[in-house]
Amino acid sequence: MKLATIEKITKLSAHPNADALEIVNVLGYQAVVPIGLHKEGDLVVYIQPDTVLPQDQEWAEEYIRYSPKRVKAVKLRGEFSEGVVAPLSKWKNFKELFFEQWATIEASPEYWRKYYIDAIGKEVSELIGVTKYEPPLPANESAIGGLPYGLGKTDEERFENMEDKIPYGEIVDLTLKVDGQSTTHGYYIADDKYLLTGRRFEINQDEPNRYSIHVPKVKDKIIEYCKEHNLSLAFRGESYGNGIQSSSVNPHSNLPHSLAFFSIYNLDERRYEHKGSPHYFVNVCDKLGLERVPILEKDVVLTKELIEEYSKGIKKLPNGNHFEGVVVQHANGSFKIINKYYDANK
Repeated sequence: MKLATIEKITKLSAHPNADALEIVNVLGYQAVVPIGLHKEGDLVVYIQPDTVLPQDQEWAEEYIRYSPKRVKAVKLRGEFSEGVVAPLSKWKNFKELFFEQWATIEASPEYWRKYYIDAIGKEVSELIGVTKYEPPLPANESAIGGLPYGLGKTDEERFENMEDKIPYGEIVDLTLKVDGQSTTHGYYIADDKYLLTGRRFEINQDEPNRYSIHVPKVKDKIIEYCKEHNLSLAFRGESYGNGIQSSSVNPHSNLPHSLAFFSIYNLDERRYEHKGSPHYFVNVCDKLGLERVPILEKDVVLTKELIEEYSKGIKKLPNGNHFEGVVVQHANGSFKIINKYYDANK
């Protein structure tokens, strides 16, 4: 998952409501910047939404004023601005910092230009101190270790980062992205072990906390299913309810505590069971009577217009609720569409 990368400005256009501002496009994002600072084709450092800027570095000071806690989408004079677009000149030693070979190739302008362009997409978050935003952990989480059995964090890629990899024309499901705490329940057959994790840690199942309260209602069903099919599976979901990710736009933060699954990971083969698989989470949860995230649109053709609608075309769902976004489920994977209105108001 991208945090901060070297990218190229692909488009520059006038801001319709502000003479001193203009709009730049990087990857699939747009950002509002001071006029005259960038040119089309410039290389920049692009810092993604849902990241945290360093508090102790000079280059970040002007951006922290607008994103003190996390980088997110904001509206500036009526236009969405997503992420941070920073010129390479923000770092006085940018050649040494970003381009390892700069000293040996500086004498060769042609090779330098080629290497310069080849750097597009390079991850530089560690070099400049940018980190992934992590919601605060509850005090009673009862963490007992890292994620076991090769489990990774539950981070869907945003559509803006996928460029030509979006499977337009495929039949997909659109599932609701619930704003809560990532929770995984699973069973590893070889060790006869039941798993309970948060997004980053394995959780003690024997201590009462916001994760373990769901174990009694799902454990037996998950173990039985795994044994029936001789599979080690991790059911990945979102814990939600009172006190979890509370905000004025999160409808799930006002509900009783519950757990909705959104994917199944095959621990033996280290892959997700996607749409079309017999172990696709929709099929399994419905069979077992487990709560899952709602399907907003089922078996629809994926188009640019559909992505645009859920990204910035609508503020609320037909039921009147704000929504964090949707996840596009297709035969070879999944990715998320974050609703810009929700992100700007969270």
